[in-house]
Amino acid sequence: MRLPVIASSLRLVVPAILAGAPLLGACGMFSSESESPAPAVQPPIAMEVSVDFRDVHRCSRISPEITVAGAPQGTARYEVRLVEYGDRAMLLGSGIWADNDDDGAGVIPEGALTPHYRGPCAPLGSNRRFGYEVRALPKEGSVPLAERTWVYTQE
Repeated sequence: MRLPVIASSLRLVVPAILAGAPLLGACGMFSSESESPAPAVQPPIAMEVSVDFRDVHRCSRISPEITVAGAPQGTARYEVRLVEYGDRAMLLGSGIWADNDDDGAGVIPEGALTPHYRGPCAPLGSNRRFGYEVRALPKEGSVPLAERTWVYTQE
């Protein structure tokens, strides 16, 4: 009884395999390195971020000065998000700052991220982790050219 079932299955499978066999030759079509279309390799972006965080910025609407170095060419603005890390990440505030120099370096001045910014405010005696996520954005579009996070623990 099993033999007729196997035979009918083979009648369906074998023609499908044979029909696809000529296509297998195309798989080796770009086998040599000289013929294969190589993907463009992008060099790593060495963007660095530093934050001048002081006591005046705790539990405050005054954002700290943020310095960006090595931003990719074409950066027109920076998006900054302050995130508290814990059981779940919580967005505390954000802002966008225009980079008018296009020189790969930028300073986001103290207080520039208001009104959508609220500084970290950990309860006394607790350790909380916070991060300033900085994204370098082009003039048009919202896909970041580079991203870096400056993380610290507030005690």
